[in-house]
Amino acid sequence: MRRLLRAAGVADRLPTPKAEILACARLVERGEIDLAEYEATLKDRALRVFHRAAAKVLGLLDRRTNIIYVDPQIHDSRKLFITYHEVAHKILPWQKIIVTQEDQFTLSAECEDLFEAEANSGAADILFQCARFEDEARDYDLSIESALHLGNKYDSSGHAALRRFVERNHRSCLLMVLKQTLMEHSNGQRSYYVVYSIPSASFTDEFGDPLNLKFVNPGHLLGEILNNGGQGEIALDDLNGFSRTCAVQTFCNGFKTFLLIRSRQRRSSRNIVVFRS
Repeated sequence: MRRLLRAAGVADRLPTPKAEILACARLVERGEIDLAEYEATLKDRALRVFHRAAAKVLGLLDRRTNIIYVDPQIHDSRKLFITYHEVAHKILPWQKIIVTQEDQFTLSAECEDLFEAEANSGAADILFQCARFEDEARDYDLSIESALHLGNKYDSSGHAALRRFVERNHRSCLLMVLKQTLMEHSNGQRSYYVVYSIPSASFTDEFGDPLNLKFVNPGHLLGEILNNGGQGEIALDDLNGFSRTCAVQTFCNGFKTFLLIRSRQRRSSRNIVVFRS
């Protein structure tokens, strides 16, 4: 992806210039999908790519016409990621699939299919310009506000920015991505399902895997934080057996809830971002 960014002349521009990326990859983007018409065309050519009938198709790449189709009803930042996902499919030389079809599963962080995981990684590298995002993140305090601020600069979704911010961070931190369950306890508090967790390398080196949870319930300290204000502290034992106090911060984007756990910083950061009241 670095070669693509260089060939497209991205240089110091933010966010990544989509038009130049598409031109360099020799693709054309259409901001709409007429699935009925397109599916009929595919059937006429005896192609069977709509096998997941129950899944909503969000993006398509047709190598024959070099056209990317993106669902116009989704958020702009999501469209951008899907577009770059299809670009990655196109430029990776071993992925010679005539038509690719994307839905929520193939675009999810936990997708294990090799081609789709490679396309997801490639899309993130184009969006965040490889190491540029993580290099910039070094100057910011370890917080949800910092991740969202940087994500806005790179024109990414909050979800993608938080994942990249933690995954590539040189400091010790863990991101838990949660979905609220339908279970409401007698006290009105909620339980959360853990969609996935992603630690920084430093967090794994310091703590291993101390929070291998499938659900976060009100009886757990993290559940209490989620149900009562969204900020607090938790004590975790490091790999040497010492108890470390970690700060906990939460954020909800309307679809998922994000929980950031970080070791107490030993030094101040150059840039501190706060939410406006």
